Amino acid sequence: MSQESYADYSIIHRYLEQQKLHEEELQRLKDDISDLSEKLSSKTSELEELRENLQSLEAQNQTLSKKLEDRENEIGRLNKTIGNLNQKIASMTKGTQR
Repeated sequence: MSQESYADYSIIHRYLEQQKLHEEELQRLKDDISDLSEKLSSKTSELEELRENLQSLEAQNQTLSKKLEDRENEIGRLNKTIGNLNQKIASMTKGTQR
């Protein structure tokens, strides 16, 4: 009977050790999940901030592109005016050289 008691105690002892190891592993996994959840939340916030920054940059890009287009049009208009003035000057100088 003492052998049976020792065997029962041994089984119970191993069960309790396994249960303790299981609980420690479970707690470690819960801690890992908590850490990963915090990191995910942080990265999600960073991503949202980057998206907002990207939208802002895209809006700035559109504004600057429009300004560039307007200035290119103005330069084209001024070049045309300069060309017309040069033609008038050239025609006026040809008429006075005679």
